Amino acid sequence: MTRKARFGLGFWIAIFLTSLAALSAAPARAAEWRPVPIYGGDVRSLVISPGDPDVLLAGTSAGQVYLSQNGGRSWQDAGAALPFPGWVVSKLVFDPNRPVDHPRLWVALWGVWGSGQVAYSDDLGKSWSARSAGLPDEPVYTLAPSPGHEDRLYAGTLSGVYGSEDGGASWKRLTADLPEMAKVTSLLVDPSQPDTVIAGTWRQAYRSEDGGHTWAGIFQGMVLDTELFSLTPIPEHPGEIWASTCGWVYQTIDRGATWTRFKTGLDERRTLSFAALPDGRLLAGTVAGLYASTDAGRSWGRIGDPALSIMGIAIDKARPDRIVLATEGSGIWLSTDGGKFFERTSRGMTNTRVAALVTVGDDLLVAINHAGPISGIHVSHDRGRTFDGLFAPIPTVVDLAVHKGRPYAATERGLYQRLGQDWHRVAELGDGRIEQVLSDGTTLVARTAAKLYELRGDKFAEHSWKHGAPRSAALLAGALWATDEKGLYRLTANANHTILTPGSGTAAMTSHLDRLAADRLVLWGPAGAWTRKDDPEALWVELPAKPTRVVSTGDLRYPLLLVTGDKAELFDHETKALKPVALPVLARDVTSALILDGKLLVGTSGYGVLVGGLE
Repeated sequence: MTRKARFGLGFWIAIFLTSLAALSAAPARAAEWRPVPIYGGDVRSLVISPGDPDVLLAGTSAGQVYLSQNGGRSWQDAGAALPFPGWVVSKLVFDPNRPVDHPRLWVALWGVWGSGQVAYSDDLGKSWSARSAGLPDEPVYTLAPSPGHEDRLYAGTLSGVYGSEDGGASWKRLTADLPEMAKVTSLLVDPSQPDTVIAGTWRQAYRSEDGGHTWAGIFQGMVLDTELFSLTPIPEHPGEIWASTCGWVYQTIDRGATWTRFKTGLDERRTLSFAALPDGRLLAGTVAGLYASTDAGRSWGRIGDPALSIMGIAIDKARPDRIVLATEGSGIWLSTDGGKFFERTSRGMTNTRVAALVTVGDDLLVAINHAGPISGIHVSHDRGRTFDGLFAPIPTVVDLAVHKGRPYAATERGLYQRLGQDWHRVAELGDGRIEQVLSDGTTLVARTAAKLYELRGDKFAEHSWKHGAPRSAALLAGALWATDEKGLYRLTANANHTILTPGSGTAAMTSHLDRLAADRLVLWGPAGAWTRKDDPEALWVELPAKPTRVVSTGDLRYPLLLVTGDKAELFDHETKALKPVALPVLARDVTSALILDGKLLVGTSGYGVLVGGLE
């Protein structure tokens, strides 16, 4: 267990608020940071306000909570830009026992480090209060208030179901006698019999008929090892419940005593979400698109884009033709015609995963990964101020480089080059993963997990690499430098020269290599970061930090962003000093950096591209 996992939500909210306040004295103040307008999100929870069908809230995998006041057409931060840094907002649910004009919103959280928390908000996400005393230090996947039982709550965690009778002020484990009830990912309190609770686990379902005091498995008709992602009651038919699972969908009409599986037409078995429309149609959200049934689940047909992974579906009887989809990576998709047409309506959401940044003239290229149908290279023609929404849908991007005015993208399925406005795969390198692409303006090199390739003329040819699997590479002073697990080498036209690394060439210092300046390398790994000139007599000089990662910026004065834990610093090449950078997000999530027009652009894993001042 990491140190962070041992602290509660209140501690981390306090730390985050303190860090925001501290930015006022830092080189780049929090107020100066802004996201570039590339909109999308990895939305893990979605809910409609019971008092206003046009008010929706969405929670992401990076700890954001977004608010829409126009039926999901656009979004804004509900409160703080990042209320739960490092947490997945796995469940948002309104308390059915509160008046609709004074709603209470509950949230279940699980942490990247394995911890979990519960909190509530009485102002639609502007502020939050922790309610986790007595919960175990483990993920909380779901949460269910009990209709008719004020202050009664159930929480689904890694080790089972926990209950609270005092509004979350204290919690007690309810399933200690059933250790097999592990990883509870869905909970349903029967609205017609609120003492009946159904828990969906990573294998099967269980039921309590006495408010959680005793539990029994409800397995009849359900295949073993069926993880239940959601449980959806049909209020018009008491006792009817639908379960979306890792093995299609199930229906029960007797509160879970027996289950019937439906899969005809469901080409994808992994079904994450479910909804029943007012007109009687059923919707099933899978990892490969949205499916609809018009015959009570007996058959299904796909509607919409198969590239969407549907994490949640929100509908409201007051808006019968409106369907709102929460998707993995590509944000919110909205239909206002009952599902005939869906459009992406993620404006205001900047929860995207950025792999790399590069400029070509006035064009800023941003590689967005793991975003479903919006994955690819997004381009701004005015250096990041605006994006037109058009993008190149190429495979998952690993690295970007520009060679003689032409962009290249290293991807998991080969090397791509941009010709005009289109991207094409470089045929001679095949469709395997390209780990790195680099250029010094004269030479272009692509690195795979086993080989090095150099562009010669208009074709790539294998480089005369005589060592182990190349781990990193850099171009400096007309030579290609590369590392394997044993050492560092300088490759010229006719020779491979072994270069001693800090610590007498230990493998620990051969992890990563980059070019610091026109005449200087940087080498970094677990033991620290070091630089040296391209000179046979040069000595390695240690940088004044032991970073966990070093990110190149492409700038002459500030060529490197050093990340040490959750601290970020720019290396000043003129003064050889480190300049603190007060990022508005966790530094560990920085993936790439670029200095452009006196601004620092930071690509992140979960917060898009952020732009901040250097002074």
